[in-house]
Amino acid sequence: MMISSEVLASAAADPTSLAWDFIWQESCHQGTCDPASAVLLPWLAQTCAAFAREDREKAVVLAGFIALGADDAGRAAYADEITTLRALAVDRLPSASSDSMFVYLQQAILGFDGDEIWGKELDHLNDGEIDVQCPECDEEWLLDLESEDSRIESGLSSGLARRLHAEAVQAGRGSVAARLTRLFGRFSCPDCGTRFNLADHLAGISYQ
Repeated sequence: MMISSEVLASAAADPTSLAWDFIWQESCHQGTCDPASAVLLPWLAQTCAAFAREDREKAVVLAGFIALGADDAGRAAYADEITTLRALAVDRLPSASSDSMFVYLQQAILGFDGDEIWGKELDHLNDGEIDVQCPECDEEWLLDLESEDSRIESGLSSGLARRLHAEAVQAGRGSVAARLTRLFGRFSCPDCGTRFNLADHLAGISYQ
C-alpha cells in the first residue's frame, strides 16, 4: 500500500476529492482490504470526525471495510479508533443520503464489529439479488430481493436480522426493510424441496 501524505492531505481537505478513489483502490481490492491498511484508521477517525455529518459517509464506509480486513493485532492496536468510527457511522445512519448508503453504513457498522459475513455481504441488498446454494443438492439459485418472489418466505431468521430491520423501519427505509425480510427469509429448493434460511447459504461464502 503506497499512499502519500499529499494524497491524504487532499482527501482530508475535501470529502469529494478524487484522492478518496485512490485511497480506496490502494486499500481494498475486490471487496477485501489489505490488513496493512489498518494503519489508516487513526487518520480516518480524525478526518471523519472533522467532516460535516453529511460529508463523512464515503470515508466511514471505507473505514468499515478496513476495520474488517484488519488482523487481530491491528484491531487491538486501533480499538479506540474503531470505536470512534463506529459511533460516527451510527450517528449518520438515520439520516443517510440514500437507501443504498443506508445499507453501506449498516454494513460498515458490522465491519467495525468484526462480522466476517455481513460486514462484506450485506450490500447484496443494494444489488437486489442473491445467489444461494441448496445445502442438500448443491444447486445454485439466483433470487430477486426487490420484488415479491413467491419462492421466498419472508422472515427475520436471526437477532441480527431483527436489529437491521428495526433500524430500517425506524429510519423510514421501507424498501430496505422489505429486502431484509427476503434476505433473511426461507426458500424451498425447486429441485429437491429442501427448505433453508437464505442468509445461511449464500453461494460461494464460507461460514466456517
